[in-house]
Amino acid sequence: MSKSLESFLFGLILGVSITLIVGFGFYDWKTLAKGNALSETESDRAVINALSAVCVERFKKDINYADNFKKLIKVDQFSAGDFMEIGGWSKFSTSAGFELEISNLCAKIILSEAP
Repeated sequence: MSKSLESFLFGLILGVSITLIVGFGFYDWKTLAKGNALSETESDRAVINALSAVCVERFKKDINYADNFKKLIKVDQFSAGDFMEIGGWSKFSTSAGFELEISNLCAKIILSEAP
């Protein structure tokens, strides 16, 4: 093998290696599998946040808001999501698999806005 070809191949391998190390290490490049998993997780999170906001609005517009709010405050934090589900404010036909997360986040938002 000639010296120039050897130098070219060494430079090529070194350049590709450095590019990959910098890209994946410092510029947050992702493999296809990790990118797909991340996008699915982020889209699920967006759905949960959006439906939780709707749940909060449903709760606030309920005719018995004051009584329901008093009951929610008395419930421990582990049962707050169940309270939201029982009341029906966190029920959505498109929320398959997210019911508990929506209910818990909804209760958390309502309690954090408490005066």
